[in-house]
Amino acid sequence: MKNLLKSTICFCASMLTGMLVCANSTPSGAMNTTAMKNWSAKHGMTPQKYQSEFNNLHKKGYRLTAVDGYYVNGKVYFAGLWEKSGSLNYKARHGLSGKQYQAEFTKNHKAGYRLVHVDGYYDGKQARYAAIWRKQHTSGLIARHGLTGAQYQKEFTNNHKKGYRLVHVSGYGIKGKAYYAAIWKKGSTSGYKARHGLTSSQYQAEFNKNVKNGYKLTHVDSYDVGGKVYYACIFEKVNGRYSARHGMNSKNYQLYFDNYYYQGFRPISVSGHDAGKGAGYAAAFKSVGGWNSSDLGQLDAKIKKVMKDYKIPGVSIGIVKDGKLVLAKGYGYGEKDKKEIAAATSLFRLASVSKPITGVAVMQLVEQGKLKLSDKVFGKGQILGTKYGSKSYGNREKVITVGQLLEHTAGGHSWDNNQKPNATVDKWGGAMKITTSETHAATIARVLDDRNPTHTPGSLYEYSNFGFCVLGRVIEKKTGMTYEKYLRDKVLKKCGIKYMYIGSSSKKGRKYKEVAYYAGSGNGAYNLKMLKMDAHGGWIASSVDLMRFIVRVDGQPSKKDILKKSTFDVMTTGSSANSGYAKGWGVNSSGSRMSHSGGMSGTSTVLKKMNNSISYVILSNSSGNGDGQGGALATAIEQGINGVKSWPNLDLF
Repeated sequence: MKNLLKSTICFCASMLTGMLVCANSTPSGAMNTTAMKNWSAKHGMTPQKYQSEFNNLHKKGYRLTAVDGYYVNGKVYFAGLWEKSGSLNYKARHGLSGKQYQAEFTKNHKAGYRLVHVDGYYDGKQARYAAIWRKQHTSGLIARHGLTGAQYQKEFTNNHKKGYRLVHVSGYGIKGKAYYAAIWKKGSTSGYKARHGLTSSQYQAEFNKNVKNGYKLTHVDSYDVGGKVYYACIFEKVNGRYSARHGMNSKNYQLYFDNYYYQGFRPISVSGHDAGKGAGYAAAFKSVGGWNSSDLGQLDAKIKKVMKDYKIPGVSIGIVKDGKLVLAKGYGYGEKDKKEIAAATSLFRLASVSKPITGVAVMQLVEQGKLKLSDKVFGKGQILGTKYGSKSYGNREKVITVGQLLEHTAGGHSWDNNQKPNATVDKWGGAMKITTSETHAATIARVLDDRNPTHTPGSLYEYSNFGFCVLGRVIEKKTGMTYEKYLRDKVLKKCGIKYMYIGSSSKKGRKYKEVAYYAGSGNGAYNLKMLKMDAHGGWIASSVDLMRFIVRVDGQPSKKDILKKSTFDVMTTGSSANSGYAKGWGVNSSGSRMSHSGGMSGTSTVLKKMNNSISYVILSNSSGNGDGQGGALATAIEQGINGVKSWPNLDLF
């Protein structure tokens, strides 16, 4: 059964493991920001959800450009791609039987609507079709659907001889047999190759061969027949950077999609299929401008070398230039056993990079007049009063101020992070005891009862997690909210951040997109009590969101800060005890550099404003593979940044 119809594969938010290629000769330059941002992609939608998304996006001026249906575990799902458009003169239908599809095609063709996309899929009983028509000329078009493999091959050969070029092919399995829908247009038949019925290994081999010969994958369709997955694809000799993935599950599909977006790519072809235990996806992407491949390549090489040297499973980076997010990218695996990739939006434990976040919250309260840096914390009539501990406070404890807690000058050696006693200065290990299930109240009470500060507050810098734990309680006292809720609602939300949280101590309790942690021998990463560590080391975040944070607190006009310039100046002024550490930030004397690093079992992180132009973050999900891992990661990304010859003009925020 051959019918005069046309088809173009699905475009959607997704991506998959398998293949990757970027052209080596793509010039840098201005990015088409409109092309990059004015589109929307969805996948895993039920028919009802798909219809709802279609209606909502249409009202907002988005035109459907591709749709893909796929049947998984007894249900139909859709993936779709929409683009903001000045013209919405198009028609789209889904759930059509073959007969209905033919009737719709004939009617629209007569009315001057050209079929630009059709997808065949199985609904558990029969073939169904989803299609898109646009108001434009209808000449020079050949479209077919319901073709067996042999019929499709014959049609392809005949049309090629007549001067028709294949522009789309969709495969679909019906009761154990493969069928195809395809579209040809009148035009040059040179500079492209088409394949169908490929297994995963055949598809990979075909991809490798064609890429070596100068072809780019511009279209891929995955489909399942009789429990096996196959691929149909089109390669073309075109300019630009292209990339592709296949064989990804739903979560990796989303992670890859995110990763490509934050490198300046958008999807040009995406399809779903039944992968046995759930949906699988295949996709192709195209860069819409920006990065020179040699600039990005040298940065990648430096980071990958450190990952190899230190056996780091996964890393995520973000780079801001002049207030614009120019790159965010994941490398390696967020979870090795599941081969789940690390992406730009993967969530990582921040360790002590949590401290600048707490510092900004405190400075915000100071700016609002709810706190003073000179306010005393402990004792009758002070912020926390006499709530904590059973003993009378000593003279040193009673003069500790908010500012001294921020600057790590409050408790001397007795509040430090040494994991073992240092006989020359104190008799204790770390004050926080971060592997014990002790409440904040019990922790503060224990330290106040047993560890009188060794020095006059303000006179000695001694890095202290415990001091920031106390700051978390100061925030709670002054706001009447939990520390996490206040930070999320009143600080992070102002930076445009939705997905930062206090992390879970258990592997099973991880948030969606959160990586797994690897701590060398043992399982030390999951012995840490993250809620207890909230204000000093408990946050989880993505590289993208940390870049959203830093551009709103960096003292630069490129993005409006959430703090006044005068507040920023105070926040980044070092203490008399340590001019290189201010209020939650490591700083230089001019305030043009500000940074914080973090490290704990299973985590190594760095957040840094290098100068008034460039900031970066680098996050990893391992520790215990040698000293100096955090420094090596920071050195790698800074050398990579300094090696960029031509910065792209784009903003991925």
